[in-house]
Amino acid sequence: MTTNGYIKTDYLVIGSGIAGLRASIELSRRGNKIALVTKKSVIDGSTYLAQGGISAVDPERVKAGKDSYNLHIEDTLKAADGLGDKDITEKFVKRAYPDVIDFLIKEGVPFSKSDDGYELHQEGGHSSPRIYCVGDYTGKAIEETLADKVREDPNITIYENHSAIDLITARKVYEMQHDGIDLITAHKIYEADDKCIGAYVYDEKNDSVKTFDAKSTFIATGGAGRIFLYTSNNQVSTGDGIAMAHRAGAKIANMEFTQFHPTVLYGYDDHGRSFLLTEALRGKKMGAVLTLDKDSKTDFVKELGYSEDGSAGTRDIVARAIDIEMKKKGLTNVFLNITPEVTGKASEEIAKGFPQIYEKLKNLGYDITKEPVPAVPASHYTCGGIVVGSNGEVPGIKNLYAIGEASCTGLMGANRLASNSLPEAALYGLLAVEHATKNSKKSDSKLPLWNIGRAKKSRNQNLVGYYWDEIRTMMWHLVGIVRDQERMFMAKTRINRIQEEITRYYWNYFITSDFLELRNIAKVADLTIDAAFNRKESKGGHYIE
Repeated sequence: MTTNGYIKTDYLVIGSGIAGLRASIELSRRGNKIALVTKKSVIDGSTYLAQGGISAVDPERVKAGKDSYNLHIEDTLKAADGLGDKDITEKFVKRAYPDVIDFLIKEGVPFSKSDDGYELHQEGGHSSPRIYCVGDYTGKAIEETLADKVREDPNITIYENHSAIDLITARKVYEMQHDGIDLITAHKIYEADDKCIGAYVYDEKNDSVKTFDAKSTFIATGGAGRIFLYTSNNQVSTGDGIAMAHRAGAKIANMEFTQFHPTVLYGYDDHGRSFLLTEALRGKKMGAVLTLDKDSKTDFVKELGYSEDGSAGTRDIVARAIDIEMKKKGLTNVFLNITPEVTGKASEEIAKGFPQIYEKLKNLGYDITKEPVPAVPASHYTCGGIVVGSNGEVPGIKNLYAIGEASCTGLMGANRLASNSLPEAALYGLLAVEHATKNSKKSDSKLPLWNIGRAKKSRNQNLVGYYWDEIRTMMWHLVGIVRDQERMFMAKTRINRIQEEITRYYWNYFITSDFLELRNIAKVADLTIDAAFNRKESKGGHYIE
């Protein structure tokens, strides 16, 4: 392993989902140079897998009496279960169309259309159709459209296969340069706000660590779904930004509120990721239902009194209903039935409405127009994250911003309303840039390079895989959909020991991308356990027996 590469740029963006791509585009259009760091390829951001869509209230529909801002605000606050910030929610709802949908349309995202204009879906928890989509691959279409813009932009340099290790702050640099600090100096340093001045980043291809020096840094690394054994998230969702920000001194909130998606395909595994069966299948427009038996046509979520909306209810209620009934009856899965017999839709309409899902399942031996498919819940969205201000700024650390799923803006509260995450990420990608370009200043100081110290190459890489599997299995069984104090205490005891072992490994051996992810999922698992253990009442995505 080597330490090489000192990159000085105007702004550093870590993560290439919709939040990171939007921020990069907006920064460039204001005449800045941007370094965009991403763990895999630029299109491997979390956005790519979003099937459902992106919510927004069209002002023209408001004028026509077909929707209202107040309804979207009420739907969002209801899903947030008392922990949503009303002012933030109102701001989001009123800006989602002009600052997100309009932006995406102008960038060339081909939203699906009907005879009346854009085809709008109504998903669980929404009181009106307001979900813009591109078939059943909305995230893919958005990601590819914005990624093309970023690739063509001469102001943006993309660093693929680069994993951020840690943020560089002024306080950290001072501590590295001074062994002893007198009391007066300590007060000055620790009472004042810290300042982010860059990040250390691991270059996987060249097995080296680069130092990025920037006026401001944007964390857009997505959520932490992969701390659980079953997840709809892709391989990059290991909570990296949340863990890095916590190590830098940022506040983290609401990590107990993991949203579990009710339906992923049972028995399918693609490198630890399950295949998502989108919320829109169970929405009021399509009307698929969940059953406990393959031959049943009864919506058990409604029949057993879990939700008046039945299978179209909010994700926390539906996922919990599935989990409880599976445990009660000893089932391995439930069934999602979208056949014409249940929905009243023609086979052609089902196949055309969800082309990628239809083809994927057909290739796996399931024809959703003729038979139900086995389904189970899986971790899907991290409602908590890095606490930020109204423009994505991280309190207490100047020049640091968190946007997208890595952040905790006050919008999601205890539970996310379906399809609110993409517009939130895109909106804060804009708001953070507006704030940063007004408040960021270049530093003339030279940052210290990464210090390898006495670390050496590990001869036992299997340890990383062992701890990775242990954490994810432990979190699923002990801190999953339904929790209790005893199991969470067991998880806390074990995660403390694992983190001690990981810390020892970190200081003794060269880092790898796999180890960095392990270090981060351990930290985020610990934060999640603490948050869940300390919240004694059930609320939103946190249900305690």
